Amino acid sequence: GSGVAAMDDQATLSKKSDVPNYSLAVWNLIIRPPRALYHTWQLGPSEFTINGVIAVRRDFKVQGCRGGYLHCSQYFPRRDWESEALRKCPVVVYLHGNSSNRLEAATLLGPLLQEGISLFCFDSAGCGLSDGEYVSLGWHERDDLAAVLQHLRQSPFCGPIGLWGRSMGAVTVLMHADRDQSLGAICLDSPFVTLRQLIEDLAKSMRIVCPLPYLFVAAAHQVIRMRVRALADFDVDDVVPLEHAKRSYVPAIFMHGGRDTFISPKHSREIYDAYLGDKEYHTIDGDHNSERSYKDISRAVDFFRRAFRLDQVDMGIIPEDVFPDLTGSSDYYCGTLLPAQFDPPPASPVPQSAEQTAQIDAVAPLQVMHGCSQGSNEKIDSNQDLNDKMEETQQSIDITSTEQRQSPSLARSPSDRYSKSIHLINCTAAGILRNTQRRGGRAAQGGG
Repeated sequence: GSGVAAMDDQATLSKKSDVPNYSLAVWNLIIRPPRALYHTWQLGPSEFTINGVIAVRRDFKVQGCRGGYLHCSQYFPRRDWESEALRKCPVVVYLHGNSSNRLEAATLLGPLLQEGISLFCFDSAGCGLSDGEYVSLGWHERDDLAAVLQHLRQSPFCGPIGLWGRSMGAVTVLMHADRDQSLGAICLDSPFVTLRQLIEDLAKSMRIVCPLPYLFVAAAHQVIRMRVRALADFDVDDVVPLEHAKRSYVPAIFMHGGRDTFISPKHSREIYDAYLGDKEYHTIDGDHNSERSYKDISRAVDFFRRAFRLDQVDMGIIPEDVFPDLTGSSDYYCGTLLPAQFDPPPASPVPQSAEQTAQIDAVAPLQVMHGCSQGSNEKIDSNQDLNDKMEETQQSIDITSTEQRQSPSLARSPSDRYSKSIHLINCTAAGILRNTQRRGGRAAQGGG
């Protein structure tokens, strides 16, 4: 993530007495890199057209493993329920890098939506707008990821799920995938072998004017280990993605920048060699922080499409399996079911200039997000300033949510839900007949 550059500057040492400064710089990189904040309007319009695909975005929150809430967004291709049968939608969950946020996923939108694949992205705990004080480079993030996947799998519209992680996100994917073999595919961009190895590589880096003797590196590592355990409740020596790779069978595509000097490509190659499942490896142009090219992104999207077998698997669903939820406490929206307690607040108003651009240019949502995800993210180094910023953001969200709940025009009566169910029943009669005939044909042939 963008916090890497800040870390590299702090890690420059001129003498051996600066070992404590090195330790401070490294544990800040691990558990408290600069937080990349943003405004919700930078997520783009809630409905837009990109690469010829009409799409919508839904924002909401999911509770993480440590009690705080993760701010999430999901993008869907919009469907015409009057002419299309109900279908499941494949999903790719994107996990951003260190000191970054969900805006990092902007460049994936067009290629994924063109293939009919939904994009789910969220701010990891301690990043962006999500709750939390510290990050853990994969240790706690893997349990937050499990909570996100549980939320997705509650929906009958959720098809096969893939994971796409970069740097810290790639490590998180590796540390989860071996315990969730039902995943359709994973993309691993620039993971590291072990956190200890990464720390040692930093100590040997050319950025250090006077290289540290091994004893000093070992002493610094112990200081880092104790401090991180006290503040963030995990042991840096336990973050070993390589061991998880040896137990995972999920199809995986690896990519790593050929000019990456922060996490050497040798890390990805070692994990690739140990990985058990079907796999591909690609050395791509760029360094650790380079924006991935359209060609590289499209290659990974094609890998997901093949792993999901979108050309072979029927994603159709039976309406009777869905209607009970439509008249219950859940809210149906464009291919997903969201629990009422996680309903999002209204999106912040889009500035007029961005709104006009969106009407003129078909790829404006991508351009708006792309422009903001680079130079416009505000970096907050002071924890006090960060807390003030988050409190202001949360107060604004709470006020907006209260107004939404009190507005009678937004309330939905049981009769409205019943009418919508009847409408969907009428519109999907053809889908019911098609699925019944298909199942009947399979039974006649002795199929399951």
